[in-house]
Amino acid sequence: MHDIIKLGYIGLEEREIRVLKSIFMLSPELKQHYALVDINKISDAGLVLVNADSDNAIQEWDNLSRTNKLVNPMALSREGKTIDKAGSLKLPIRLPSLIEALEKAVKGRNIDDGVVDETTLKVLIVDDSFPVRKYMEQKLSDLIDFPVQLSLAESGEEALLKCKARSYDLVFLDVVMTGIDGYKVCKSIKSNSTSYVVMLTSKKSPFDKVRGTMSGCDAYITKPPEDIRLKDEIDKSRQYKAVQK
Repeated sequence: MHDIIKLGYIGLEEREIRVLKSIFMLSPELKQHYALVDINKISDAGLVLVNADSDNAIQEWDNLSRTNKLVNPMALSREGKTIDKAGSLKLPIRLPSLIEALEKAVKGRNIDDGVVDETTLKVLIVDDSFPVRKYMEQKLSDLIDFPVQLSLAESGEEALLKCKARSYDLVFLDVVMTGIDGYKVCKSIKSNSTSYVVMLTSKKSPFDKVRGTMSGCDAYITKPPEDIRLKDEIDKSRQYKAVQK
């Protein structure tokens, strides 16, 4: 089951806002995967359409991104402007181009699409939240300077299917998910593979950390993780991989 991604907007003209709302009203395909949030609930959004032609909109986006590290931008522009590594959409908004841009923004990608060999670190990110998956994808791309192949899973069930089909060197695993929770997924992965498993969760109590340890995880860190902690676990997973050979 796909998670519903909350979609917000910043700096759009009234005409573009009306078009956007009309598109959502008339497109069942969009409403199956996205929920358009009102401007006063922008902090709830996981993906935000930002008018990259507006300096005020860029400033508003900067303020939002400082308070919410998990929110992701998509640049809208008549002049082809972009925001950092964000996806982009040409104004004015049209249904086919909007769907295509959203698919590109949400779809998982390989950080390194080159040849996968023994030096490539195979990483799986498991989380039922699009903002977290996207945050981790971007962070790993920023932090890693060696060959990596990245896969994404939206649920415990999907993660187990992926792990059955191939082996992963490093798994970042959410705890609270619909269906099979992270503890059970971790036990299954650790009993059937040599993957290095990092539980990535908002649960911070000592009891939760004990449950994580009992499930067999190699590390337990909270969201959103600091860069230095992520880099440390990546380095440990590479050392762990070398020992398992």
